[in-house]
Order: sequence, then structure tokens, then C-alpha cells
Amino acid sequence: MKHYKAIPFLISFLVVFAVGAQSTLNYNLEKGSVFKVEQKAKQLITQKLEGTTHEMTNDLTGLYDFEVVGVDDQGYDLILMFKDFALKSNSSIQGVLMDVKASVLVEGDIMSEMFHSLIGHELAMRMNKNGSVVSVEGGDELITKMISAAGIEDEFTTNVMRKSLDKEFSSNGLAKSFEQMTFFYPDNEVAVGDTWENTYTGKLSANNTFKLEKIENDITSITGTSAIVLNTEESGAIMSLSGSQETAIQANSATGFIQKVMISSLAEGTTKMSQMGDVEIPTTIESTITYELQEN
Repeated sequence: MKHYKAIPFLISFLVVFAVGAQSTLNYNLEKGSVFKVEQKAKQLITQKLEGTTHEMTNDLTGLYDFEVVGVDDQGYDLILMFKDFALKSNSSIQGVLMDVKASVLVEGDIMSEMFHSLIGHELAMRMNKNGSVVSVEGGDELITKMISAAGIEDEFTTNVMRKSLDKEFSSNGLAKSFEQMTFFYPDNEVAVGDTWENTYTGKLSANNTFKLEKIENDITSITGTSAIVLNTEESGAIMSLSGSQETAIQANSATGFIQKVMISSLAEGTTKMSQMGDVEIPTTIESTITYELQEN
């Protein structure tokens, strides 16, 4: 009888032990490893004023190589290379605003020549083991290369274009952008069901709460919820919005590198146009972004 009664206790102990198991979640990359990532993003911007609606869609596709060139106790040095980049913008009022694919050069097309210069450009990226991006080097040189490829020479146009490109392609802009696909690991050990927080800053600021959902079949599954703020000022338009964001992450449990990240967000607020004085235009932005590991 004593032996029989001990069995439920043993099972209970194993269950408690398994549920409470702690895991160290971070990157464990090897020098020489190369990760090819495809990004797909779709953004719908809706503005309403006096009974009329203006919708603009942005569709973006990017293909990037991340090569690990250095490993130390604090983190990793990587070379980030653009393999391709495509952007199509469409307005319900003005029609197609931009349709460019970097790998397909159209001679004489300024935008095509500018984005074609992205192909093969290398950037140096420093990343901590939790995925926070310490720095990206080479972005400012990339902007100069893009402007030069477009054949723009007069100082005024050069300065306007540089300011426009700076938000996305400067070293700081790229660092903030890529943190969306890398920075989601905690600084401490966690168990399944535990949560932790971090913050992104930049054009899009986000206060994130992540949760370890499960570790199964060499895949670590993490979800995230975020409060986001989007403040931009460009071409005489000041946009101020806030909202929420949902993230679903699948990462390789051995390397920590992503298999797939899916991000969806909704932000609402107003846009002020300089030529319209203090008129506030109700604005909504819905977006979905996917980062997915590709076979080398």
C-alpha cells in the first residue's frame, strides 16, 4: 500500500517540476553562420475629412542576409546585406505613387536607379544576446550612395532627399527598424507562462509585454502585446497616432534566431498639413509585417 500511495506523489512532483522549469532565452549564434530573411509589410493609411475618404496603401518586400562575423560574451557582430527591396505605394486619389523593385533596374528612372544601389550594400550591425541592436554602421554612406545613383546634384534637392531617406535608411533608422525582428528576449531566465517587458524607441515607439508560450520541437513560441505611439513629420505633414500591436514569434530554440515573426498593429490619431493651418485630419494606420527565415 505504501508503494501504491507514492505513485501519485511522484507524478505530481514531476508535473510541478516540468511546469516550473526555467529557460534562458537568448541568441546562440556561431561565427560564419548566414541567415537569409524575407520581410513583407502592408500598410493601409485612411484619412477622412468632411465626408470624403483618402486611402493609401504601401506594400514592401525586403530580402536581407545576416552573416555572423564576430562572437563574444556580450553579443555578436553581423554583416547585414540588402539582397532585394521592393516598394509599391498607391493612392485612392492620385493612383500609383511609386512602384520600384531594386533588383530590376530601369535605366533613366531616378527611383529605380536609387533603390538599385541598395543591392549588395553591406552594413555592420552590433547586437546583444537579448536581440537589442546596439548600432548599425554604414547607413549614412548608403544614403549618400542612393542620392548619387539618382544623379541628383543640386544642394537643395539633395538635402530634401537626404532628410526623407534618413528616417528609414540612416544607421539609427535601420537599427530601430530591425529591432522589431530581433529584440524580444528577456534578461533573466523564464518559465513557460512568464512575461517580461522591453521598449522600442524611434519613429514608432512601443512598450512591449512578451510571454513565453511554449518550447516544443526545437521551436520557441513567444507572443507580444504592445502600446504604440507613432509621431512623424515629413513633407509638411505632422502625424500623431497611438494604438496597439500584436506579435507572434517562432524562433529556433538552439540558435535563438527567428523562424517567423508576425506583427499586426492599429493606430489612430490625426494628421496636420502645413498648408491647411490647424485643421486636424482623422487618420488610421493598419499594418501587418512578416519576417520569415528563408533557405540559404
